[in-house]
Amino acid sequence: MKWLLALTFVCGWASSSSAQTTQPDPVAPLLQRFEQALGQSDRPALTSLFSPDVASSEVDLYLGSLLMPGAVKTIVRLRDRSPLEGAPPGDGYSLVVEFFIETAGRARILTASMDMRRPSGGDLSSWKFVGAAGLTFVDGLYKLRIDKRPLTARNLEITSEDLVLHLSEGTVFRVVCDDGVTGLILLGRGVMTFSPTAAAERGQLRLFSGNDTLSSPFESAFVRLSPSDYSQRVAVNALSEAAADARLLRRAEESFAQNATKSFNVDLQDLSPDDWYLLPPAGDFLAEVETRRFDALTYTLTAEQAEDISVFRRKDHLTLALYPSVGKLAARGRFYSDDTLRDYDVLDYSVEAAIDPERNTLRGRARLLIRIRSTSVSTLRLRLGEALAVSGVTSVEYGRLLHLRIRSQNTVVVSLPRIVSQDSDLTLVITYAGAVPNQELDSDTIALEPDAQEQAAPGEPRDPALLLSNRAYWYPQNPVPDYATASIRISVPPGYSCVASGHPVPPSDIVSLRDILTGQEGGPVFAFRADQPLRYLALVVSRFARIGESKVAIENQSDPGSGVDSIAVSVVAQSSLRAQARSVPHETESILRFYSSLMGDAPYTAATIALLEGDLPGGHSPGYFAVLNTPQSFATVNWRGDPASFENFPQFFLAHELAHQWWGQAIGWKNYHEQWISEGFAQYFAALYAQRARGDRVFIDMLRQFRRWSLSESDQGPIHLGSRLGHVKRDPRVFRALVYNKGAAVLHMLRRLLGDEVFFRGVRRFYMDRRYQKAGTEDFERAMEAESGRVLDRFFERWIYGSGIPRIRYASQIGGKQVVMRFEQAGDQVFDIPVTVTLTYADGRTSNIVVPVSDSLVERAIPTEGVVRRVQINQDSAALAEFVEG
Repeated sequence: MKWLLALTFVCGWASSSSAQTTQPDPVAPLLQRFEQALGQSDRPALTSLFSPDVASSEVDLYLGSLLMPGAVKTIVRLRDRSPLEGAPPGDGYSLVVEFFIETAGRARILTASMDMRRPSGGDLSSWKFVGAAGLTFVDGLYKLRIDKRPLTARNLEITSEDLVLHLSEGTVFRVVCDDGVTGLILLGRGVMTFSPTAAAERGQLRLFSGNDTLSSPFESAFVRLSPSDYSQRVAVNALSEAAADARLLRRAEESFAQNATKSFNVDLQDLSPDDWYLLPPAGDFLAEVETRRFDALTYTLTAEQAEDISVFRRKDHLTLALYPSVGKLAARGRFYSDDTLRDYDVLDYSVEAAIDPERNTLRGRARLLIRIRSTSVSTLRLRLGEALAVSGVTSVEYGRLLHLRIRSQNTVVVSLPRIVSQDSDLTLVITYAGAVPNQELDSDTIALEPDAQEQAAPGEPRDPALLLSNRAYWYPQNPVPDYATASIRISVPPGYSCVASGHPVPPSDIVSLRDILTGQEGGPVFAFRADQPLRYLALVVSRFARIGESKVAIENQSDPGSGVDSIAVSVVAQSSLRAQARSVPHETESILRFYSSLMGDAPYTAATIALLEGDLPGGHSPGYFAVLNTPQSFATVNWRGDPASFENFPQFFLAHELAHQWWGQAIGWKNYHEQWISEGFAQYFAALYAQRARGDRVFIDMLRQFRRWSLSESDQGPIHLGSRLGHVKRDPRVFRALVYNKGAAVLHMLRRLLGDEVFFRGVRRFYMDRRYQKAGTEDFERAMEAESGRVLDRFFERWIYGSGIPRIRYASQIGGKQVVMRFEQAGDQVFDIPVTVTLTYADGRTSNIVVPVSDSLVERAIPTEGVVRRVQINQDSAALAEFVEG
């Protein structure tokens, strides 16, 4: 949430190394005079610092933005300077200046370009400002204080959408600022009631609390709101003046100290030692509630989020609810993309880094080619790991830029010296260094039963390995990731090698941003270029042995294709895994050839498989490569209690991760709800390869496991809940059971309803329509409807957006030359379900017939070719339903 911030000021004010200075330096004295006059609100003195050549109207307009009534503190800082164009050397400078202006209760930060020049033959005191432009500012910084006059509350209600804070009896202290009441501290006997209307959210509350509604007593709560919303959200007629009480005031002050800085707090460090706050925008609301039953819970309503209502527990990062308000849903509709939140696109990344995998450290520089998407932008947000210190941000267009750190959010805010309009292009260069965490393979790694943990205990020490990918934030990137091309140049210590996003190229093919690849004691340099767009960049560094290299030719059947006519296949492995890696090149070629034949296309020109020794099998697949965790003693680990356990298909992880090159990479998901577009499709394609490579028996065994996990875990929520599945129970297997396995089973049911030819045409159409873009369920549905000519709303509503499992009563009657089947769906909801009916004849022959069950009652006469001895239902486990005979 953008407004749940704590900003840390980190930019130094030294002049750039390119600046030309004279002795004595004229810049500092002129700025000091300007700062002194501004602090005294001395307009004549300020005007006198401008050249007579500057129009008085321009000076007045400029000073009008800087002169705040009641200012008590003013600071002027130089951010950058360069020679003034058209002035003789040493006679003029173009400055970027920052202003901090404070009143008793408010402050603002302004950034401006100011040109200064010395008249011909003038001395140090003759320098004047000859121009000022591009004034941008951060406004609305407030000091907050507690109104020490307490109020008695009787049956006070404070409301926000789906939330009621009811204080039956207690005391209220108001939190005020210059604009009015912006918060409340509630002390006494209260009850918090949270009642979401969304079915999926009620389901998550049931898992957490046992009830659709979250209700708990509280004795203390802290509320923030916009002053303009105070009388609407707070039943002020339930409040009356009370006598002063020092004990209650101390409790209020403790609550304020504990909760106020958690949100809207701006830390300006050397600009001001005080706490400064932003005001919640009109309509936004926050409550920190110390509940008796559930510890401290936070409720937020913030309009700038696509899903603007949330309830979470800060102490363990547990999200209990996250969904759109009624107004948000009406404004944007049911479906949304994260892209609506982005201010800009990154068109191309160039990242250069020196990495030490033994110390987990990185020194890097990144160039971002940016195109502005919002109507106007004065600040840019970048995502970068919090442990990485930024030493400089520069722009080709504006020079050195101010940057601010957002604490605990892996975010850097870059302030531009002027407002930049839509469709403008910028080039940013960010220099940074620090510690980087190794990214664990969590969601794509199996989970053990508790009694199997000892079996997976680490053995001998392993070679260091460092994986940096989408959750490590190891390079500055758009907070709303989108597709971009990229080049990567990595230096590693001697003996190490690197695999990264992109096709390997000679390091000399990539122009260095600056020579930062030093201190590696002669270590190698690796370079990669991604000409096909990527969702994110990734790399892995370790001591790899090269196992094999080959090429897979692609026959592009689709028009237009991606332009990829072959895939360069490479396999590398840590030394302990050389023996296990010998079969991987052939298996990789076979899998890639099969997938590209299904799709008529391949998205990327390279596929490198990197095998790392791990306790548990698992994988991760960025664009252009895949990492596989590979236990040395695979058979000794008991991992049967995981949705990704397929004993008869040991190539599962390789097949699943390679499928991600198409599903998850070439096509991404629009938001976290749509992760089944990646995982469900990759799971199903892995099953299709299992059928091709190992036969129908292995395929049916996988379908049985898909069905078993789908039926056992569907009460945890719908597929469309995405990454939140299993979150409340802290059980990652729920996510894999539903997003992976149920997602794959739903695809198989759709295939059986539509037929193979229509299904695969629809899948290819979906891929070609959305390649190198983000997609959602509605995009897939439209592609399948276009190919099938059928309306599929109900199918997707039940299986993707709903969590129900149909219960079907069936009966069969054998007679004459036919078998009559009867299927009846229980309950109010009708599902579309393809049911396999298996007929066993007297001579031992079997016949399978798919009966679409798409009404509450379906009867079907099946012609027979002999004497039928037995009728069986769903023997292939392809239908996700509970069947009852009778």
